[in-house]
Amino acid sequence: MNFIKKSSFLVTLLITVLCSFFFNSCKKAEEVLYFQGEFIDSTSELHSSYFPVIQKNDMLEVMLTTANEEATKLFTPAIQNNKTTVTYSSGVASKNGFLVDQNGFIELPFIGKILAHGKKRNDLEDEIESKLSEYIKEPIVLIQIINFKVTVLGDVRRPGTISVPNEKISLIEAIAIAGDLNITAERKKIVLIREVNGVRKEFLIDLTSKDFFSSQFYFLQQNDVIYVSPNRAKINSSSYSQIYLPILSSISLILTALNLILK
Repeated sequence: MNFIKKSSFLVTLLITVLCSFFFNSCKKAEEVLYFQGEFIDSTSELHSSYFPVIQKNDMLEVMLTTANEEATKLFTPAIQNNKTTVTYSSGVASKNGFLVDQNGFIELPFIGKILAHGKKRNDLEDEIESKLSEYIKEPIVLIQIINFKVTVLGDVRRPGTISVPNEKISLIEAIAIAGDLNITAERKKIVLIREVNGVRKEFLIDLTSKDFFSSQFYFLQQNDVIYVSPNRAKINSSSYSQIYLPILSSISLILTALNLILK
């Protein structure tokens, strides 16, 4: 009888310890709320003149219009014939464009190779217009990055790669498309992985501060990767669950069997 009482006490003690651990893992409000701080009559300057910077392996759609319809017809077939086809692994329909090669150049008909890597889209448009003006009057060039994408990984509801047709997406929008952060996500240390001048860099972002709205990382660049790590409570909870719950289950099973045998 004493053995049974001691066994019951041991099981109760183990359950109490585990329950205490799980309750202590709960996060405080300031650790999970977004954009904390005073918002009344406050303003934050956004990068309204945002233009993506063209990178190697970008696929560019180059569109030409002019006041002279005949001149446009002359150049359009040549542009179409020099395009490269790109197929998205995500299932998005194939598109045609000019691939920025490993040296950072694109090759256009009539004007040849042009350095595109490291330039803003509007600057490259101006340069192409200047070169085309030798052949036609008042050309208007529009460029679009047709394989613009960002990736969200980690402690979110729907991790994955996001295609961005309009070349403009904020970190907040990317997280929203990924289904928002889980309650267990570490909001103060969001990792942004970005390629800058051929070098991959990592930046830490705090989404619990409203100062994020004026951050240089508010808008994402193509091929950015956002990684959301789980908070310490989730890591500890997962570790303890994997270690102690099987042990507790085994002990409970053994004690239950002994209890039945000794009755």
